[in-house]
Amino acid sequence: MPTLEQIQQQIKQASGLDSSLWKREVKELPSILTETEAVEAILQGVYGNNLGVFVATMSRILFVDKGMFGGLKVEEFHYEKISSVQFETGLIQGKLKIFTSGNTAEITNCDKRLVRLFAEYVQGRLSAPKVSPDSGGDVLEKLERLAKLKEQGILSDEEFQQQKAKILA
Repeated sequence: MPTLEQIQQQIKQASGLDSSLWKREVKELPSILTETEAVEAILQGVYGNNLGVFVATMSRILFVDKGMFGGLKVEEFHYEKISSVQFETGLIQGKLKIFTSGNTAEITNCDKRLVRLFAEYVQGRLSAPKVSPDSGGDVLEKLERLAKLKEQGILSDEEFQQQKAKILA
């Protein structure tokens, strides 16, 4: 599991903001994220009647709400179940919609700069071609395709290294 300090650094890189804005929720992330997950994008907003943060990792989106009285709510959205993402911005705030089969999650009262970054990250994940070692072609073609995805920013360094290791295994 990533440490709290690692997560705080990932949040700063993803948003340009200090993680103290989401202190209660961020403290829960080390016990929620897996060893291979990193915070790629973050967004605070209201989902249902709960104020919390949405955290995008390489494999899923998490909604985390650490209640005022010690309760914890975590909901996850796996990319393979998301059909699309839509965002809107106003003068001050934004809104995000995540469409899954038969469900729409609407997040309101979001920072308009972060809602755009978050939506663009998720849209990139949804449109990224699935890379697997046995997807056809020879090893060199697979490595070239993988390098191109990394160069385009679709794959992180960690994802690139994992997929490269699978191809070369």
